[in-house]
Amino acid sequence: MRIAVKYCGGCNPSYRREEIEEVLRKYFQVSYADSADLIVCISGCKKGCAAERARGEFLHFDEKIKEEEIVRKVKEKLLLK
Repeated sequence: MRIAVKYCGGCNPSYRREEIEEVLRKYFQVSYADSADLIVCISGCKKGCAAERARGEFLHFDEKIKEEEIVRKVKEKLLLK
């Protein structure tokens, strides 16, 4: 399974968005492409810019979240495929 990461523009981040990508890289193979099994959209605030134009299977994060919760949500989404 391939995971792509899509960031928002970072105009008003309320947390360190890179932490989510660091967790993804630790537990999953991450690819920077639109053609993936799952696109993980990472927004810095509740506006959700990163997910606005997401197509296909995607998961959206817009706030700081615990490492185990990130892993659980991604695994859950991948199992649904």
